[in-house]
Amino acid sequence: MSIFNRNKVAVIRFSGAITAQSVTPYVKLLKKLERMKSIKGIMFVIDSPGGSAIHSELLFLSIKRLREKGKIIYGYLEVAASGGYMIACALEKLYAPSTAVIGSIGVISIKPVLKEILEKIGIGYEVVKKGRHKDMWLFTRNYSEEERESINELQEEIYSRFIEIVSEGRGIPAADVLSIATGELFSSKKSIALKLIDKVSGFDSALEDLCKIAKANPDKAVRLEIKKPFFQRIIGASINNMIEDIYYRVIY
Repeated sequence: MSIFNRNKVAVIRFSGAITAQSVTPYVKLLKKLERMKSIKGIMFVIDSPGGSAIHSELLFLSIKRLREKGKIIYGYLEVAASGGYMIACALEKLYAPSTAVIGSIGVISIKPVLKEILEKIGIGYEVVKKGRHKDMWLFTRNYSEEERESINELQEEIYSRFIEIVSEGRGIPAADVLSIATGELFSSKKSIALKLIDKVSGFDSALEDLCKIAKANPDKAVRLEIKKPFFQRIIGASINNMIEDIYYRVIY
């Protein structure tokens, strides 16, 4: 049997919000792929609006580690926004269909404040704390000015890290990344001009390009799927994910 026939490429799809629950199975899968010698290349398909900053970087680092182990990893971006694009920056070459949306490089923090609503409907609450800022993330009050400054400092650090990742991953000067890191989404055509992706292409053509480099047969590509929990498959997003999205206030 020829080397061409023995080599394999795997297709992995990541879709949905980036949370601990959604990322953990992919980190485990990528770790297993380190030991699978027959898998020479991976096409990582991304369809994600972003999510937790922590877990975006965790998946980014897992992909980067796998590349360092000698695997060829390309990306196919359908929706790669915020943390979804940060993950993409770990990939060697990026393809996208003409209708893709890409970018949204930035950081946002969200906290609902429900104090007035609760009071209007007669629901009381009591907070017992040690440490004057311990309740700053609760929905029972607004941030103080001191707390807003603290959040801004935290966001600035994460924002700078995001800029650094895009700059290094895409080979773009940090100053140029900063100029487009406004939180905007870009079309595939604009993303080519900004060097955020490499090629506008259909999926089959992108897979063929990967298989040429990996010396593999695209018809023998292995589809590796992460099975979502039953409840999540029924309603589209589990209650646990919703809770995590609220808890991880600083998100990409």
